[in-house]
Amino acid sequence: MKLIETAKFKKLRKKIKSAHEKEVLKEAIIKIMEDPEAGKLLKGEFRDLRSFRYTVKGQSRRHIYKIEKDTLVLFSFGPREGIYK
Repeated sequence: MKLIETAKFKKLRKKIKSAHEKEVLKEAIIKIMEDPEAGKLLKGEFRDLRSFRYTVKGQSRRHIYKIEKDTLVLFSFGPREGIYK
């Protein structure tokens, strides 16, 4: 499966300072690649996207992505507040 990061995703990924958080994000991406339909389908204007939940140091995070044929497009990640902007 091919992996594509949007500009927003790259910007957020580069801001991560904690090695633990980077590792957890990597594990979440691997889980999504193994089972692309693991995330919940979103509704409304985001109906083409999926949300995969994971936890970093007890804090709930979401990973927003889209499946296009054999490609996984990574849009955003982080806490629920403001992630859909």
